[in-house]
Amino acid sequence: MLDEYPKELELRDGSNAIIRIATRADETRLVLFFLSVPEDQRDFVHYDLADAENLEGWWGGPNWEEAFPLVAEVGGQVVAVALLKGYRASWCNHVGESWMIVHENSRGLGLGRIMASETYGLAGELGIEKLRCEVRADGLGAIKILKQLGYVHEGILGDYIKDSSGQTHDVALMSCNIQDYLRRQAQNEEQGLPEISAAF
Repeated sequence: MLDEYPKELELRDGSNAIIRIATRADETRLVLFFLSVPEDQRDFVHYDLADAENLEGWWGGPNWEEAFPLVAEVGGQVVAVALLKGYRASWCNHVGESWMIVHENSRGLGLGRIMASETYGLAGELGIEKLRCEVRADGLGAIKILKQLGYVHEGILGDYIKDSSGQTHDVALMSCNIQDYLRRQAQNEEQGLPEISAAF
């Protein structure tokens, strides 16, 4: 699947998006992208994405022991980012961590569905059986979208993160079984059902 990138896919409005693996040459554009995303939409990530130093682990080649960062471009602008990371320990190397951000000005075009599909495809190819993610427990919109992407609740961590004002928030732990999701998607396609909500 890696040799398929970059790939061009059509969005709901008829425009085309280029999906590819990010490289160090994208660093400045990625920082600008994350700066344009409201803080409360990226505070579930465990590091400041607007700080270039925190992107250093992304430039492994890509290297599965580090990260697979995917970007979507429309008209030369980065409009969505997804990251897939794995774990080296043998007892959990069947689990991966994934998150995705679609810029609010580019939602409703199907980018979330596309980025999720690419991430799940990569995970499956790399032998990942389960993806996990964390999201603010009061982020009901994000949780709804994750459920549409096949995620289920695993638990809650109380007062686990602080926002810029020092207010603490609970975090919801969620996970997705890759094969179950792909199986449901295949069934939906056979029945002509939509893959995911138009929220993306």
